[in-house]
Amino acid sequence: MHESSVLFKNKSSPPRRELLKIDGRMLEVKVRLNPRARRMIVKVNPATGEVSVTAPTRRGLNSALDFARREHDWIARQLAIVPGPVALEAGAHFPFRGEMHVIRTAAKGPAPVWRGGGAIWVRGQPAHGPRRVLDFLKREARKEFETRALSHAAALGVKPSRITVRDTASRWGSCSSARSLSFSWRLILAPDFVLDYVVAHEVAHLVEMNHSPRFWAHVRSLIPDMDAAQAWLRSHGRELQRYSAGNNA
Repeated sequence: MHESSVLFKNKSSPPRRELLKIDGRMLEVKVRLNPRARRMIVKVNPATGEVSVTAPTRRGLNSALDFARREHDWIARQLAIVPGPVALEAGAHFPFRGEMHVIRTAAKGPAPVWRGGGAIWVRGQPAHGPRRVLDFLKREARKEFETRALSHAAALGVKPSRITVRDTASRWGSCSSARSLSFSWRLILAPDFVLDYVVAHEVAHLVEMNHSPRFWAHVRSLIPDMDAAQAWLRSHGRELQRYSAGNNA
């Protein structure tokens, strides 16, 4: 993520799509002018490879596009490491709590989706499979988030107002000023120690809404080996963005 500083003004405009030549090919770039933006920023979605640029409204469309052109090499490097997408359909392999599983179908079973024998089993029409698997993963993620967040919060003497599950590409979790915690469902794909670290990180923000030494001390008190989780996310976090229900999402 590259940035350039500026101030903001007036009303936001709807995003526009422009073509830019990046690494020898023409790419569609989404450009948004935002009055709240303080600087220009270019992003590459790690799941889809979509390139987007946000700029303060006062800078205008041409400045935003010029900024993207200047970041040509950075964009090309990011696109080169975007993994191919994986739809959560029958036969697909994907990680669940850090262990690879395969999606299989069954005519009968104990539930619409269940886990067993290194597989995630799906009952019913194949067309509904990806959506059902995604719903299953979100339910499993919510259970883990709630259990771990409440445990960590009790250890710090705090309590979240709400815990939600979302699908975000830019962050694994967040903590609002209203004490609401939000987490990416994709963390259920990662090993437990990674999910636990992200939950502890956001819970610690209920005590310190910053990244001060005191904040990190709280995180480490909850997750003594937090460095291993951080290293895992740096090395493998992007890979978790590959998985989706495809057109069934």
